[in-house]
Amino acid sequence: MQVTFCGYHTHNVNHDVISRPQGLAEYLFLLVLAPMTFTFADGQKVLAKRGACLLYTPGTFQHYQAETTFFNSFVEFTGLTAASLPVNLPVNRLFYPTNEDQLNRLLQKIHQEFLLHQPESGTLMDLYLQELLLLAARGADHHQRLQEGENSLYHELHSLRLAMLADCQEEWSAEKMCDLLQLGKSQFYRLYQQYFHTTPNEELIWARLQLAIYHMTNRSMTIQEAAYQAGFANINHFHRLFKKRYGCTPSQYRSR
Repeated sequence: MQVTFCGYHTHNVNHDVISRPQGLAEYLFLLVLAPMTFTFADGQKVLAKRGACLLYTPGTFQHYQAETTFFNSFVEFTGLTAASLPVNLPVNRLFYPTNEDQLNRLLQKIHQEFLLHQPESGTLMDLYLQELLLLAARGADHHQRLQEGENSLYHELHSLRLAMLADCQEEWSAEKMCDLLQLGKSQFYRLYQQYFHTTPNEELIWARLQLAIYHMTNRSMTIQEAAYQAGFANINHFHRLFKKRYGCTPSQYRSR
């Protein structure tokens, strides 16, 4: 992706209006930092509070006006296709991600690189843009979860997930996790899939394999010891999972 124009903590005159009936040829990502009223092509008007975001696609009607102070951060860019848009990222409508500060810092980094135009600035801006869109999608999805009224449950499940991945070598049975959350097994699996788009077992195996590979870099440790240190109680099971994931045995992987 290539940045064509951007602004960080931009101030226009009070009550300023931006009107582009034909839109832009580029994508436009806006982070609202003071209340603005957005008008859409169907005539609908929506008052956006601080922290609102909007990703306009090329050629989309644009019209917005500051309630008083005109204050936002934004980036215009090309090179994105509809197929490569992150999952859960809304387009052409307002949304409220829960990670406003993260997004604003990324917009600041993009702005700095755009102004300085140093070697590799184009590559850095592309990476920052990718991170911006992915985090915006994550923040929008998180906000939606909160709107659905499962705030505390989401945070409890997310905290347990982090604990499991950080200490993956420990025993983490479904029964143990259900007891900690006081959830039934079917509800636990349903929510885990809904929130994280995977299963706890798949994530646990992946984390343990990564930990085993880390231990295998220590040549004083045998492969069996590395597997046990990573939480695999059955060495044959470890070998099967490893070959399925990496297409070779642990010994072959280590020799490479």
